[in-house]
Amino acid sequence: MRLISAFFNPIDDCDEVFNFYEPLHKLMYGNGFQTWEYSPLFALRSYAYILLHWLPISLIPISFKLIAFYALRICLAIICATCEAFFFRAIDKQLNRSIAHKYALLSILNVALFRSSSAFINNSFSMYTLLLAYSCWFSNALSLSVFFIAFGSLCGWIYVAVLGIPIALDILFRRQRYIDFIKWSIISGLITLIPLTLIDSYYYGKLVITPLNHIHYNLFSKHGPTLYGTEPWTYYIINGLLNFNIIYPLAIIGIFLTPFIDVFIDRRYIQSGKVAIPFTMIVSPIVMWMSLLWMQPHKEDRFVFPIYPLIILSGSIGIYQIENLIPRLVRLIKLKRNSVLFVRRLFVYSIIIIHGLLSISRTFAIVNGYSAPIRLLTHSNTTNIFEKSSDKHLNICIGKDWYRFPSHFLLPEKSQLLFLRSEFKGQLPKAYSHLKNATRLIDNHFNDENKEELDRYVNLNQCDYIIDHDSEYPSEIQPNYSQQFEIITSIKMILPSRRSIFRSFYVPFLSVRSNQYTFLHLLKCSKFVDVSNE
Repeated sequence: MRLISAFFNPIDDCDEVFNFYEPLHKLMYGNGFQTWEYSPLFALRSYAYILLHWLPISLIPISFKLIAFYALRICLAIICATCEAFFFRAIDKQLNRSIAHKYALLSILNVALFRSSSAFINNSFSMYTLLLAYSCWFSNALSLSVFFIAFGSLCGWIYVAVLGIPIALDILFRRQRYIDFIKWSIISGLITLIPLTLIDSYYYGKLVITPLNHIHYNLFSKHGPTLYGTEPWTYYIINGLLNFNIIYPLAIIGIFLTPFIDVFIDRRYIQSGKVAIPFTMIVSPIVMWMSLLWMQPHKEDRFVFPIYPLIILSGSIGIYQIENLIPRLVRLIKLKRNSVLFVRRLFVYSIIIIHGLLSISRTFAIVNGYSAPIRLLTHSNTTNIFEKSSDKHLNICIGKDWYRFPSHFLLPEKSQLLFLRSEFKGQLPKAYSHLKNATRLIDNHFNDENKEELDRYVNLNQCDYIIDHDSEYPSEIQPNYSQQFEIITSIKMILPSRRSIFRSFYVPFLSVRSNQYTFLHLLKCSKFVDVSNE
């Protein structure tokens, strides 16, 4: 399933494109978009993190950059699957085989892991490192667990350090290894932070510690992330039900049952003679993380990525404990003893089957409704639809669909994306300079207030091709360009303005009838434009 994700998982967050794929494309092939977060004025993002993803695809030439795009996703999917395998073995060792098997069966088809496993975004990277950190914790490789928390938070997403608190408490108070913890923390921090600082300082042209800059902006600036929208408190409840369906309430049950398990039921120490981590401590990161997220007015699906595996583990614990209560319930209603095994199996397999079917339905709805941008440009590249010239650049323009752009990796060689004016009034990214020191240049046309910068736009007559969808509500500034220019190829996609349960979950026949679709077009609109017009 993780490899399937690499080929079919749509990019559903423009941050993944503009903050990760585009800087990588710049480092590999010389052009790409720069967001304000990569401006030396702010320096919130790490080039060291980008270079980690450059390594496995560094030898792929620009003429095969579409292959580089999918090769990177395949690498990420394999890394995620490997981390999950370690986590499964650690659950088996620390908890028991029944919980481990339930975790494996639930995670295979889970839509949340399908979406996050192959995503090139720091939230997914933090999920990988968290899987490794908790695998080491469960296996009593404590020094490595501290290292992976440090590596994931400093190189990936600094706030993931919160998820290391249970590990720290276990080492400090349950095992009382104070000196070891301090030593491991310092060594892990230095191993990660020194190369991170050296690499980022080189690319920014000044001393930069990106995790500190990120904390300063989000916690102490007068703007903060609320500039990019706020969501109601119910956001993560709806999000959890979409991503985990029936497992989500079972995960909550698992969290509430853990104190009772630790006090009255847990016999792992007696059976093995080894120090067993309390169930409450194992699921506590979910409570910590979700409490932190719920307090923030700006909410996003990707913020939950790091704890996706823990939510499934908590659901597995909930199923396991309910399964163990079934014999008592059966005796209460005076059923025959041979009915106990049947009822237990019926309960467990019903949960797994229902979760699997709903996950497949959700996955198919996402792939079918939202993969049009990747499919359109992949098809256009592999079928040589673009008219290429040896000495000219193609200008491919995009307007209202700017946030759907899947990166320059999917555009042909010697081409660039340009922005047309639309009704969006926020700050768009800007193309990196072609100078060798492009990452060090200070451009005054960046701001940290999400204010529109007018230098991002070009005139329509500069475009060779346009990517645009047919909107229900076109306007003068945001027309349907398919009515003006030649349609080269089109891919059907779901209309974003219509919401229904059949949009969230694919149901044969009913989804097609209930949802409304439009087309994302590749349009041809003019002759080639000379590179000197940039």
